[in-house]
Amino acid sequence: MKRKRSDRSHWSRVTRRRFVIERLDSEEFTGYVTLFCIDDVREPLWVPLGMSRICVADAGYLWLQHYPANSRYTITTMFDAAGQVVQWYVDVCKQHGIDENGIPWYDDLYLDIALLPSGEIALLDADELDRALQQGLISQEDHDLAW
Repeated sequence: MKRKRSDRSHWSRVTRRRFVIERLDSEEFTGYVTLFCIDDVREPLWVPLGMSRICVADAGYLWLQHYPANSRYTITTMFDAAGQVVQWYVDVCKQHGIDENGIPWYDDLYLDIALLPSGEIALLDADELDRALQQGLISQEDHDLAW
């Protein structure tokens, strides 16, 4: 299981970034919201999705990530440089929290869901989830929790 940080501080692809965190407590949403601003990159990140590829990280892109309280997922809305939604991405996680520096993190359980503005939905990385179980990186309980 990988622990991932919302500030992507170890992501060398991004050469210049900005990052903001806000705690919200309202009827509509309780939890943390982060904004990761990608100001410059070594190279854009293109990922396969269905029969095509989409760019999810390039100069000017924004990632708005929600960490709902008492949940086992995070939701990232990825915007391109023109402010258009590229995709909504749900990371299934065992848990999430805040580190000693106030940065949100999550323990990734591999399984993900991507939703495109076209309405296309893709279940991703089920093979990684199964492989993690086979390699002893997660327990059967974690595997079941992801599903």
